[in-house]
Amino acid sequence: MLELNFKVSARKMAVVVVILLAGWGIISFAEVLTSLYKENKIASSKKILKSVLYGDIVTTDILLNLPDEFVVIPPSTPNNNILFFEGYTWSMVLDLLKSAKLSDQALHTWVAETPRNHDNDGIQLMPTDQQILELTPESRSIIYSALTGMPANVNKKDVVCFKPSTLEQIMQESGLSQNSIALLKQLLYSSPKSPLLIFSDWDAALRQIPSDEEKRLFIKTLSLKPSILAEVRITPETNVVQLANYWGQGGRRKDVEPLLYSLQSLKDNVDISVMCLLPAFIQNRLYTYPFPSSDKLDIQQDCFWTALNTFNLNPDDQMYDMDYIKNKLDSEYYKIYEPSQLGDIICLSIGDGKVIHAATYITPDIVFTKNGYNYTQPWILMHKSDMLDTYQARYPNTSIEPIYFRKRSI
Repeated sequence: MLELNFKVSARKMAVVVVILLAGWGIISFAEVLTSLYKENKIASSKKILKSVLYGDIVTTDILLNLPDEFVVIPPSTPNNNILFFEGYTWSMVLDLLKSAKLSDQALHTWVAETPRNHDNDGIQLMPTDQQILELTPESRSIIYSALTGMPANVNKKDVVCFKPSTLEQIMQESGLSQNSIALLKQLLYSSPKSPLLIFSDWDAALRQIPSDEEKRLFIKTLSLKPSILAEVRITPETNVVQLANYWGQGGRRKDVEPLLYSLQSLKDNVDISVMCLLPAFIQNRLYTYPFPSSDKLDIQQDCFWTALNTFNLNPDDQMYDMDYIKNKLDSEYYKIYEPSQLGDIICLSIGDGKVIHAATYITPDIVFTKNGYNYTQPWILMHKSDMLDTYQARYPNTSIEPIYFRKRSI
């Protein structure tokens, strides 16, 4: 019997049907085209990583929006740009400014006219908004790379990172005015060790935007957080025993195995969210934001608290204290060469051995983490490479080294 293969022409056939239906007034042609475009766009953004150990992982990159009620417009203030060069002498600042490829006029203004303070901890410079806006991306990169990562500049120079491949789409879909988009582009710069584009001039930028509505939109656009939707593809050929062993770490095999077998019994390919297979601690927080608090004594639910509580039904709220964390790592974990098991801990350290970040290993490409304790930072799944690039952008003057741990009792 002759078989007809419609695989190649199915989309064309769908469009023909849509045109006929639209002509009969049954369906809006524009609406369906938009729907087809969105579906194709989502499908084309999916990636599949095949593995016998943890299953075929289907990932889709997404951007999380900051909740509207968390968008806070800072009070209008006069120029308050403070660049603190921690541990620098004035001679060292001069050398840095001279290396920053400023024009002769700009260099004169920064050196001779910019207010500054000297103290034992370093040098403070207080440039005007105009000076900030006139920096070229190259000059901004040289000056800001010296500032980023210094504790005194965390609030003033906290960086927002964008992938160049997605930035244009973000700006087009943001709803921002052309002036605001131009302003954002003007203030972006790069770091020598990271492929990401970086923004950090919050105060100076917001003072250029006249309306509160546009400021809110600007803040929301810059607060987008890249994350991942991840699914495990179950097929009739899937080795459910191996998947149950992998995803059932932490004494949870009985919780995941029945579901995996039931999906395989459907005799068809089924994609299930990894959220259904992860520990309860992760399930209860993934893709959510913590509630804001003004109480300085509240527990800092940061990356360390998040990673080290992965298998805890009741979170250990001392996991924000670095001395306590070190003792836990020494007594309950051991170092491994490479992570390979759900729940392994990935710590990032900088040149002096200081640990700056922690995340939970999910698969070779995916980690679970929270990038800071602030309420504007959600719990997310993240590509491991994106996490490394982000922290390299935040600490441009040192090399990021991963250290891996596994819990003894898992």
